[in-house]
Amino acid sequence: MKKQFQKKKILIIKFGGLGDFFLSMQAFNAIRIHHFKDELVLLTEKNYVKIANKSGYFDKIKSIERSIFYFLDRLTIKKLINISKINFVYDLQTSKRSSSYIRLFYGTKTQWSGIAENCSHPHKNPRRNFIHTNLRLKDQLKDAGIKSYPKANLNWITKNVKPYDFKNYAILIPGGSKKRKYKRIPIFIFNEIIKKLLAQKIKPILIGSKDDESVCKQINKYNSSVINLCSKLDLFELAMLGKKSKIVIGNDTGPMHLMAQLDCLTLSLFTKYSDPILCGPQGKNVKILNVDNYDLTTKSIEKIINNC
Repeated sequence: MKKQFQKKKILIIKFGGLGDFFLSMQAFNAIRIHHFKDELVLLTEKNYVKIANKSGYFDKIKSIERSIFYFLDRLTIKKLINISKINFVYDLQTSKRSSSYIRLFYGTKTQWSGIAENCSHPHKNPRRNFIHTNLRLKDQLKDAGIKSYPKANLNWITKNVKPYDFKNYAILIPGGSKKRKYKRIPIFIFNEIIKKLLAQKIKPILIGSKDDESVCKQINKYNSSVINLCSKLDLFELAMLGKKSKIVIGNDTGPMHLMAQLDCLTLSLFTKYSDPILCGPQGKNVKILNVDNYDLTTKSIEKIINNC
């Protein structure tokens, strides 16, 4: 008589910004393929539950609101998840906070991939903090025994999403996290970009979240011909709009990573405060400009727009 196969229960930990979450999609996909017979549980935050559900990578999704005290996180997790049933943990956040969660598993046989002290599958690369996020995750999973790391197919994100009836348009993302406004390029550069788009008869569409309403209103006031859809689209509608656009131009912010992975023509503008080598968008049609010289930047942007 054949022994009945028992599913393992795999816990994946991932929080962080939207861009960081999308940079983890390839890792999610690799874990799903490797553990195709097992039950995958994602521990994340509320903002990512809908995305994670629609992705199909996970069997269960648990979200917590992180506290300033790590021990309170652990108490919440213990209420949400049956710790004794978890066979393996992939800590893709690899922060001090998430590493502290290993204490929940003391005295169990649970294996752990990450950087927590005395974990079973440590990420050993001494240069892990000096390589791109996606490469770091790939390297971490390799140390955990996952050798295959295929590109994730994100077609699911636009499934059953009604397309907008716009033609010949570009998406502009002039905002970004209100906690990191230093990553935003000056508004006057976006005003110049709009002039160059209109000269090519390409309609500019402004996109953003509530944090970006002020900057989008300022740009719209100066350029009445743009369409301002700030705070009017969810992430799935934005993805559909991006797939049909001529080009997506924006700051170093989360939605740019989504657009890049959908293989939209993506022009990501970086200030000196973030490094694209470590966290730049990745995709087939990504172009990155470091905005440190106004004349060179506008000339480069004009050349890209003229060829799109």
